[in-house]
Amino acid sequence: MNTLLEGIKRGLISISEDEKTITYIHQNKSRNFTNPEEKVQAEAFVLLVTQYNYKPERIKMFVPVKMGVETKEADIVVYNDDECTEPHILVECKKADISDLEFEQAIKQAYSYAYAMPNDVKYVWVTSSDKNQYSEVDK
Repeated sequence: MNTLLEGIKRGLISISEDEKTITYIHQNKSRNFTNPEEKVQAEAFVLLVTQYNYKPERIKMFVPVKMGVETKEADIVVYNDDECTEPHILVECKKADISDLEFEQAIKQAYSYAYAMPNDVKYVWVTSSDKNQYSEVDK
């Protein structure tokens, strides 16, 4: 929870008193914090800002990705530009304690999103808090 406390302290996120809702302040988006995957997403977002020094204005959460006739949702996309048109990193988050097979499926899911996004995503980060994989994307 230390990462999340740092995010609250820096004004990146807020968590409701009953701990059921999280708000990503720069995007003014509120989500269900009882969802185990949401905790991983919040942690990844805060780490991108506090540890990796990406600007919160260049990070978008829950980005729609058109895949054929369906629209999916990439958990987090970090952009190279202030207009958020040049995706740099796509982050796929899964709840902690998933199996190796589920983690492998998440990696494939992240790559499918990266290939479906307009413009080139340079990196993919798949995380479940306890497992992480960082990869370069070569379209």
